Amino acid sequence: MTLPKGYGSGGRRTGGGGGEGRDDVERMIGRRVENMNGIYIIGFALCWAATAGGVYVGVSIYPWAYPLPSGIYALSVLTVIEALGFFFIMKVAHEKPVRA
Repeated sequence: MTLPKGYGSGGRRTGGGGGEGRDDVERMIGRRVENMNGIYIIGFALCWAATAGGVYVGVSIYPWAYPLPSGIYALSVLTVIEALGFFFIMKVAHEKPVRA
């Protein structure tokens, strides 16, 4: 990977991708994904709140089309799906890179 001018070893373009370190890449892109746990948690909480709000609207405004047992079932299934997605995101974000 070639880094822009000002990063790495003097900012010069290297041949195949050597010379740049993790610190230079981190400085170039900002924060590391390992340090964004708060954003992932807030995103999951907002996603679940939107799901619960949608179920609430369906159950309270359209009870003939979306009865309460169906709403509870939908909320529980969608909660499991969202939780699996959250755990997958956390797993991928905290993987250690493979070093050659």
